[in-house]
Amino acid sequence: MIQFFVKCDPVGQPRHRVSTVRGHARLYLPAKHPVHKFKAAIKAAFPRQKKVPNAIEIIVSVWFARPKSKTRKTIPNLRYWHTTKPDADNILKAILDALNGLAWVDDCQIASATIKKCVCGDGDISGVFISIEEIANEDFDR
Repeated sequence: MIQFFVKCDPVGQPRHRVSTVRGHARLYLPAKHPVHKFKAAIKAAFPRQKKVPNAIEIIVSVWFARPKSKTRKTIPNLRYWHTTKPDADNILKAILDALNGLAWVDDCQIASATIKKCVCGDGDISGVFISIEEIANEDFDR
C-alpha cells in the first residue's frame, strides 16, 4: 500500500483546446494552466517505489481551502462536502495522468477508484490524500 499527502490547491483536468496549423487540427492545453502545477506537485510528492504490476484500487480525498465568504470568526468552521466545480472525475483524471508511469505501468490497471471532495475546517490543510493498493483477483465485492 502506498499512501501520501500533497499540499496543494486541487485542480481538475480541463478539456483540450483545438487550433489549426496548416489545415490540420492540433489539440493542446495552455502552458499557463494551473493543472500543470497540480500534476507536478503530485509527481514530486510521490514516494519512489516499484510500479504496481496488477489491478489497482485508488482512494483519493480532496481538501479544498475554505472560501472567505464561508469563514466565521466567532463560531467553529466545520468541514462540509464540496459540491461545486471542479468535478470529481476531472480531478481524478488529473491525478491518474500525473501518476501514470510512476505508480503503475498504465492507468488501465485502475480497477476501483473512489474520490471524496471536502472543504477544510479549522486546522485542516488543503491538498490531496492518495492511497494506492494492489488488489487480488479474489477481492470481488458482489
